[in-house]
Amino acid sequence: MKTVSIVLCSYNGERFLKTQLDSIVCQTYPIHELIIQDDGSTDHTLDIAREYATQYPFIRIERNTQNLGFNRNFESALKKATGDFIAIADQDDIWYPEKIAKQVAAIDTHDLCISGYHTDPTYQEGQMKKVVIPRHNLEYLLFYDSTPGHSMLLTRDFIQQVFTEWDGHILYDWWLSINAQLGKGIACVNEPLNWHRPHQGSAINRLNAQYAAYLVKKPTWQPYVYGFRKFREQQQLTTWQFFYGYIHRHTSKDKHALAHQLSGLLQKRNPISLCRLCLLCMRFKHLIYFYPQQKGLISYVRSFCYPMIRAYGNTYFYL
Repeated sequence: MKTVSIVLCSYNGERFLKTQLDSIVCQTYPIHELIIQDDGSTDHTLDIAREYATQYPFIRIERNTQNLGFNRNFESALKKATGDFIAIADQDDIWYPEKIAKQVAAIDTHDLCISGYHTDPTYQEGQMKKVVIPRHNLEYLLFYDSTPGHSMLLTRDFIQQVFTEWDGHILYDWWLSINAQLGKGIACVNEPLNWHRPHQGSAINRLNAQYAAYLVKKPTWQPYVYGFRKFREQQQLTTWQFFYGYIHRHTSKDKHALAHQLSGLLQKRNPISLCRLCLLCMRFKHLIYFYPQQKGLISYVRSFCYPMIRAYGNTYFYL
């Protein structure tokens, strides 16, 4: 039987940690190890972790000597795992009992397996409202980090080499999903296997809050006008050029041809390249656009403007 390590990175998570740990230790698949790596919590997170470690010998606690931030914390913790497969856990989610078992059964020869999840901060037992099945084709991933870490099971061989060129700024789970699609691919369990509990204190929400004042609650024309401005601004960022340059180098006209063409155009700052980029987004909207089922003229307008729409409010390149 393949062994599974679970990596949980904690930071001031006392509010949710107990219920998450309860759901992990109740998995139907045997757990080889659970690594809880704390990033300098100032609440009772470590006390809770130590309490569980006394009850479950497979729990190992690591504590960073300085705050690394969630990106570097996950990189560091993932490299310490020793199982054949490695699952990523957020401190504030709840896993369903067969999460690991179903992902192990599905991963096959892929580098990574993702699964669906429930997301609703007002959840009550038996009243789940929203199911998310992550889109994970490479062309869609060029514009959006749609495969969150909490949905991932990865091979240890993949983890050992995937961070070689990573600069520490691109979101770690976005980097994992991109590289999996450049490698042996992504498997997907098309059903929810955990409840993702969004809240104001989560890492990604803290990042998004830095730019909240810029956004309009119900945008209409803003993503087109402000989005163009943000697109040009982001193109000048080192993180943007690094990310799309990396993808362009690891694709070709023969392998991942569309992603190769898109990533090349995303680096260029002249009007002709932008027009070509937008035309490709419209032509291949079934692969790229976030609402591929949309019909009519509006779907073509929005898919043509998709690079600007995605740039509006995008925080991924500002880490």
